[in-house]
Amino acid sequence: MTSAVITWLRFLLVLVLAGAFLGQLLVPVVAREQGEIFPEVEHLVVPYSIAGIGAIACVQAGIVCVWVLLSLIADRRIFTPGALRWVDAMARCGGAAAAICALTAGHLVMVEGLGGPGIVLAGFAALVIGGTFVLLTVAMRGLLAAAVADRAELAEVI
Repeated sequence: MTSAVITWLRFLLVLVLAGAFLGQLLVPVVAREQGEIFPEVEHLVVPYSIAGIGAIACVQAGIVCVWVLLSLIADRRIFTPGALRWVDAMARCGGAAAAICALTAGHLVMVEGLGGPGIVLAGFAALVIGGTFVLLTVAMRGLLAAAVADRAELAEVI
């Protein structure tokens, strides 16, 4: 990967992090407005705001993992066991964000008896998209682990 690609990726990651931070600031504002418009969900404003901020924080942590992996690529140290830990952390972040979204949607529909088909679909979408991300990350981790093992074996031969 060229240094120009890494630089552009880092620039875009900074933009995504800035957008996520803005999203974290807006979550309580939007939740409070929804609580005022729909009094039946006013008691959910604080816990759902915390869930929203937490899900976004998981995404931000995943972006930090990608940043570290880009640094490892730039330093030509990506094929080391340490890189596997960052990939694991990225998969956990994606799984946690998906779980928060799906559990929040499930709580709204099953416990509170509110929402509708859109909320159910959003919960399933969170599970499918999050699950796909986690499984793809685990598959890529397997490829990286094989490359790390091959590189170690090749180093022994040389």
